[in-house]
Amino acid sequence: MKRRPRDPEPPRPDEAPAVCRSGLFQFAPQQSFSNGCVQSRGLFWCKGGSGRFEVDGVSYTLGVNDLFVLPWGRRITYAPSPGAPMFTAHVHLVPWYRPGAPWVANVPHERTEPEFGSPDRRDVEWPGMAGVVRLRLAPEDLLGRLISYTVRWYMDSHRDEAEARALGLLLVRELLRKARRPANPVEPFPEELQRLVTHVDGGFHLGPRIHEMAAMVGRSRSHVLKLFRRHLGMSAKHYVIERQLREARELLLSTTLTVAEIGRRVGLPDAYHFSKLFHRRIGTSPRDFRLRNGTFASPSQPSQHAAQPPKPGT
Repeated sequence: MKRRPRDPEPPRPDEAPAVCRSGLFQFAPQQSFSNGCVQSRGLFWCKGGSGRFEVDGVSYTLGVNDLFVLPWGRRITYAPSPGAPMFTAHVHLVPWYRPGAPWVANVPHERTEPEFGSPDRRDVEWPGMAGVVRLRLAPEDLLGRLISYTVRWYMDSHRDEAEARALGLLLVRELLRKARRPANPVEPFPEELQRLVTHVDGGFHLGPRIHEMAAMVGRSRSHVLKLFRRHLGMSAKHYVIERQLREARELLLSTTLTVAEIGRRVGLPDAYHFSKLFHRRIGTSPRDFRLRNGTFASPSQPSQHAAQPPKPGT
């Protein structure tokens, strides 16, 4: 008696994913992007500033350290805040990219584009991650480091298919781990320090002072200094500077802003002081850092399609 063929098992949620696009983007005030149908699972990480986007008719706000996992086939419009437009990292994941199919380093954003509806690409159900999913992501989290590495990898000209698939697998597995964790894990730092770190991450460009931090948590200046020293191993001033210089490094690599403009953007408006501080902490000048690590002709963008220029008079 012949056995009836077994139905094929559904693909595992982490089976054959691949990274197909990634980058950094600094939105300008009043700048907007609209995409009609994006065939990827998008990871959209707000690293600075704030804004909102509308996904399939639903509006979402985002601030510093928000990571949104966006659904396959989404219709999306990005809208940065006018006063502090968002600086973002993004990764486009194809959940299932047919093994053996030629890897194409691009993701269709409209129905008329190449690769749209390709039988080599499709979505896969990720447990607990249907629709739009919002996560909180610190730069030092494993997932944050992985996204940062993926962005730098994609911006390098030596990327290839094997690495795209390996990074896709790592990202999907780490996302699924994060989705299974409790929504409110035990914080590694005291609540007061958590508030101060969040305050600095969101307002480092304003150069927050120690007395302002103390007033925010209703404590003395010395108490704030002890919090940073005890739990982070550095002074509060050092933490602010490190945050400013981290942003400066990303802007040097992802934009064509001048060194002076970047200094102003991160809260160090004196160009001479900014360059001297950068050299002392990083070991090279901002200009040499940019030249050695790669200069880009234009900022990486979520998509060029349906980009809306700033409105006249705004």
